[in-house]
Formats: sequence, C-alpha cells, structure tokens
Amino acid sequence: MDQWAQQHGGWTFLCICVLGSREALGLAKDMGKQMKLKHCVNGFVDRRSGMPPYGQLGCSGFIMLDHNLEVVNACTSAYLQVRQLAFKHVETLMTAMDAGQPFPPVCPGESVQLSGLAQAPQYNGQVGLCFALDGDRIAVALRSGKQLMVRHANAVKVAAGDGSPDTTASCSTGTCGPVGGGSCSTGAQGGCEDSAGAPLQLLSGVRSVQVPSMDAEHEQCVAHLNALAQTRNVEALQELRDCLAAHFAHEEQMFEEFGFGGDGAFSASKSHVKEHARMLRRLQERLDAPGGLLDEAFVRSVMTDFVEHAEQYDDKYSAHMVAAGAQ
Repeated sequence: MDQWAQQHGGWTFLCICVLGSREALGLAKDMGKQMKLKHCVNGFVDRRSGMPPYGQLGCSGFIMLDHNLEVVNACTSAYLQVRQLAFKHVETLMTAMDAGQPFPPVCPGESVQLSGLAQAPQYNGQVGLCFALDGDRIAVALRSGKQLMVRHANAVKVAAGDGSPDTTASCSTGTCGPVGGGSCSTGAQGGCEDSAGAPLQLLSGVRSVQVPSMDAEHEQCVAHLNALAQTRNVEALQELRDCLAAHFAHEEQMFEEFGFGGDGAFSASKSHVKEHARMLRRLQERLDAPGGLLDEAFVRSVMTDFVEHAEQYDDKYSAHMVAAGAQ
C-alpha cells in the first residue's frame, strides 16, 4: 500500500486497525513498522462504539471510494483467496479511475464462468480465475490446470470461491503468481514451466511466536515440510496434511480459550481460521488427484505458504497470547 501511495499521488490510502479495544494503538504501530508505512494514513479504532458499521479486514478485500467519497467497490478480491492477484485487482481499478475510464468487465483476481466458446465447447460452464488482461481478452486459469485466453463476452463474473483455482498452487494446478515460483503461459494452448530454477531449500525454522506449545508444533510442521521437499511423494504430503490439521485445531482451540481475535465482520480469528481451511483444502485436493511424484513448484509453494502463514498470521496473535499467559 505504501508503494501505491507513492505511485498514485491523487489517492489517499487508509490502514485502520479495527480492534475496538485499547490494544488497537499498539497493533497499529506494529503494523506501521512491519509494513514500513510512511505515505499512508495509519489509524486505529480503540473502542467498540467507534467500530464501522460495515466492511471487512484488509486481507478479505479493500474498500475503494472515488473523489466524492462514494464507494465504487465495497470489497475487492481477497488476498486470503487469490494472493498477489488481489493487489492486481486494486491496481487495475485505480488505473482505470486515474484515466477516467470505466472499470473492465472482469479484473485480475476475479472468478469467471466460461460460456459461448465455439472453438472449445468442452470448457463451457467451467469456473476459473482471471489472472491477466490483454486488450479485449482475459487470461483464465481453470482448476484443472488449463489456461485459456478468452474474450470478455465469454467470461461471466461469479462470486469468489465458486470452484475457481487456488492461486497459491503450482503451475500444474493452474496458477500464475509469485508464490508458486513458476511462470505460466497465457497462450491458447496453456502450458507451464517451473522458472524457479534453484533446487528446493530445506527450512531452518520459522520466527518464534513466544508461545511454547505453538513454537514446538511449528518445528514439527517444518520437519514434515522438509521431509516433503526431500521425497516429494504423496505419503509425505499426507503426513504433512495430518500434522497441519492437528496444529491448526490446537491453535484454534487456543484462540477461543484466550479470547484472541474478537467476533463479527472484523474478527482476526475468523480470517485466520479461514486461512487454515484454505491451506488444508489445497493439500487435500492434491492428495485426491492422481498419484505420482510431486513437482517442485508445488512443493516450493507449499513451503512458502506455511512460512508466510507462520510469520504473517501467527505473528499477529503472539503479543495477545503471551499477555494472556498461553503456554
């Protein structure tokens, strides 16, 4: 967001901690330091009576207003669901508004259902994710891994999550994005190659959350991730999935026991739990697919996914849990 603030001078970017308690100031300061916010308005709501009547946490989508302070998009694509494409969605809307142009019918990060494809009717009815725009065409990744360039007229926007692929997945599952570490062709025939090049590197660990039981379980997860990197087989993937499921269940139990995250639309614990479900669903989908050696891009993205989760999401509960005496 700070980069946007520097690049788009006509915009004001607000980052508001909506905790609704006295802890809000400290969390807002931590956010400002972590994200190095120098050009954004970084604020907080420290009492329940000041909470906004609608909206969502930033990881679930941004709220965009025009120069008249009229809402032009109440919820852009969620980072929780589409990762980096969520930012491309916002950038596409800002670019259109800066140029005084209408918004594209579909933006990167939005889900679409294909229809009216005369040359490839077998894809009609399938749901995919727009990951790029090219003139009057859009690049769509299907859950099967197939990627197509289609006209806007052949892609109807649908609600996020209606069968669209997970963008943290590898190229082999239809993803284009920096998390997966690969680059994908957007040609009519589809196809991908892993451009990461470097061999898989074993993890040495993740940053401590200062809660002994969680740190110990993170070490177990890292051990299973490293086993997956070394073997790349479905047995190791199954063991990793089981380990993560047990860890996530314990973590969610602690959220409830120690009162982390609050409730309502701005609940940090609810968004955290959704992220758990997304990660497990992704692993289960690969386990349900035909067996064989897992490709490096998929394994690399699974490892990156966990590190990002542990150091970006779990880090947020650390101070609260320590203060509450969690062990």
